[in-house]
Formats: sequence, C-alpha cells, structure tokens
Amino acid sequence: MESGRKTQRVAHSAQEGRVLRGNKVKRQVDWKFIIPFLLTLAVFLFAAVKLGMLLWENYKGGREYQQIEESVVSIAGQADSTDGRQEGFSVDFDKLRKINPHVVGWIRIEKLGVSYPIVQGEDNDYYLSHTFYKEENKCGSIFIEVENSKDFSDFHTFVYGHNMKDKSMFARLNEFQEEETLRENPQFFIYTPEGVRRYEIYSCHIAKLGTESFLYRFEAEKDYAQWQTDVKEQSLYDTGVEPKSAQSTVTLMTCTPAGSQYRFLVHGVLAE
Repeated sequence: MESGRKTQRVAHSAQEGRVLRGNKVKRQVDWKFIIPFLLTLAVFLFAAVKLGMLLWENYKGGREYQQIEESVVSIAGQADSTDGRQEGFSVDFDKLRKINPHVVGWIRIEKLGVSYPIVQGEDNDYYLSHTFYKEENKCGSIFIEVENSKDFSDFHTFVYGHNMKDKSMFARLNEFQEEETLRENPQFFIYTPEGVRRYEIYSCHIAKLGTESFLYRFEAEKDYAQWQTDVKEQSLYDTGVEPKSAQSTVTLMTCTPAGSQYRFLVHGVLAE
C-alpha cells in the first residue's frame, strides 16, 4: 500500500511538473505584451539620445560664440543717449581674422542679446551648418548673402541666421512681430573694420520665399526706392521710419513658425 501511494505521489508530482513547465513555456512565447514594450522602450531611448545630442550641440555652439565674444569684444563706458550705441563697445577684427578670415562684421542688438560675428562664405550653404570656427554644428553662423558686397555697400544686403529653439542666433528676431519689441529695439548695429553702421528698422514682416521681399539686385535707384516702399507697406505695424533711396538696407532674416516656405524679415535702413 505504501509503495502504491509513493507511486501515485511520484506520478502526481510528474504531472504537476509538466503542467508548470507547460505554463512556463507559454509565458516565454507570449510576445504580444513584450514586443510593444520593447518597441516603446527603443523609441524612448532613441528620442532621448537625439534630444541629448541636440542639447549638446546647442550648448557647444553657444559656448563657442560666448568664448569668441569674450576674446574679441571689449565694452567700456555708457550707452550714447542719442543713438543707443555703446560708446565703449569695440571688436578686435585682427583676432577674428586669425580665427576665420571670412569675417566681414559683427552684429549687435543689445537688449535682445544678439551679438555675433558675421561671415561671408563661398556659397550660401556652408555656414548653415558650420560655426565661426568652421566646426559642423546645426546652429551654424550669421552670414551675408554670397552675392552681396562684403562691405555692406549694396542697395540691399541680406544677413541670415537660424531660428534656434534655445533662442540663440537669430531666433529672437521673431519677437519683432510684437510692436513692443520694436519700441525697445528700434535699431541694430553692424560693426566693421571701417567703423560702426547704425540701422533704423523700418519694416518687420513675414514673407513667402520667392516674393519681391527677397530682391537684392536693382537696375536703378528708382527700382530700389520702389522696393523700399513695397516692403514698408508690408510691415506688421508702422515703425515710424521712412526709408530713402539714398540709404542702403540691411535685412535680417530667419525662419518662422509660419512654415518652411516663409521667413521673418527685419529691414533696417542705414542711418549714419
């Protein structure tokens, strides 16, 4: 009898083992919950890596421009009450040329924190993705149209800069969509080896690529004067500045949330 009960217990235990092993096998091959989890985890990790790389690029680019400014810019004295220019603000262009011979100037909008060297490349593509040190970086550089004269002597000169999410480069130009920003920043300055050029803003507007707002070549002064009138009429608000054909224009341009086919333009006329 005892031997029979042992046999039964052994058989029963063997049967339980098969059941348990069967259940275990079922859990191992049931991927309908595991696969979605792994896919979600992979997407999350990929996004986290991409975000980390983007933040690192932004930091690296921002730090680079900060180091350049600390190295070549000196500020002394108070702002000139007549035109808002910092009397003691100066740029060492000899140092800048040693870093990058493509330098043509330095742009400054003090209250917006815009203060960068300006370059002119051999095309309009290189500095979209390369910094002043010629390092590959999505923040790029501030640069002028390749077909413009590097001394800003054309009727119309274009200056390009990225709209970065961390508000660096030309991102804050989009704040000129609000008139209050213009009231606080009615002008911008371009420093060159020859001196300081002050530009009074006469138009701020969103323009579609390929429209007349992007013209920079004119047959005659009268054509340029008509263009000034046209872009002045497109301004989001009246800036109080009436441009004259004897005054050259610099247009600052960046991307805008309005769409990939649109740019935000800030037109400034040379005051002195």
